[in-house]
Amino acid sequence: MREFEKTQWHPPFCSAMKLELRANKEDLSFDIERTLNTKPIRIDLLIVKKTQDVKIENEIGRIFEGHNIFEYKSPKDELGIDDYFKTLAYSCLYKAVCPEADAIKAEDLTISLVREGKPVDLIKWFEEHGCRVREHYPGIYYVTGKKIIFPMQIIVSIELNKLEHKWLKALTSKMDMEAGKQLVFAMRDLIVKEDRENADSVLQLVLSENKEIFEKLRGIPTVCEALKTLMKPEMDAAVTAAVKEKDAVIQAKEAEIQTKEAEIQTKEAEIQTKDAVIQSQNARIEELMAQVAAMAKVNGESRF
Repeated sequence: MREFEKTQWHPPFCSAMKLELRANKEDLSFDIERTLNTKPIRIDLLIVKKTQDVKIENEIGRIFEGHNIFEYKSPKDELGIDDYFKTLAYSCLYKAVCPEADAIKAEDLTISLVREGKPVDLIKWFEEHGCRVREHYPGIYYVTGKKIIFPMQIIVSIELNKLEHKWLKALTSKMDMEAGKQLVFAMRDLIVKEDRENADSVLQLVLSENKEIFEKLRGIPTVCEALKTLMKPEMDAAVTAAVKEKDAVIQAKEAEIQTKEAEIQTKEAEIQTKDAVIQSQNARIEELMAQVAAMAKVNGESRF
């Protein structure tokens, strides 16, 4: 698969995280692909707590401090030790680029590494280097030890509680029928516009990565109706775009016809002008011939 054809997992991941943490969305700010320097060094997702003492309801956010950096890997990408060190380096740079010295305390920054499958080799490396990797919640592993600079967690989305973390678990190409059905109903029940927009981002990825499952789900009347409701804005937008495109084509054709008609009128005007000139010339010729005839008659009579 060529690079530009790859599925874009990161935008839906950020949307899924906003949905996961929507109970505290007024307490958090989300900075997607935060640029750290003039060069393209970007954090996948930065979540900042607006107030220090706010309690985050979602399990993923229980570790949160003031500044929380996420590194996300799509299902086909590995999450290895170098990815950890890259994220650690980005975190240190994020702390260091603040205008004031030590404005962000080390204890006020956390790292979250996210992947669908369990990064066995990475966990093994931590354990071999004196770190403790403990499952604090299903699929959420806290990493502690002397080598850990910032509080850190590893999130294995396939192991997350399917009822508590349906949005993050939706970022998969291995969705089953039940999970797909529950996701569709959960999306249908969203009311807030921002939540529905984030859900739409997740849905687009889910549909593209799980085509067969959703073809089967369309056979279930309740799911089919829910999908129609979810897809209605997009379908309406597509119809509107198609109508606009058709109108633009019609207008272009009408403009082309008008241009042709104007050209024809110009040609007809030119022909009429030429006819008028010819008629004028013919009349002049006839006038001259009449004069010649008159002169010839006068000359003939003068002989007698």
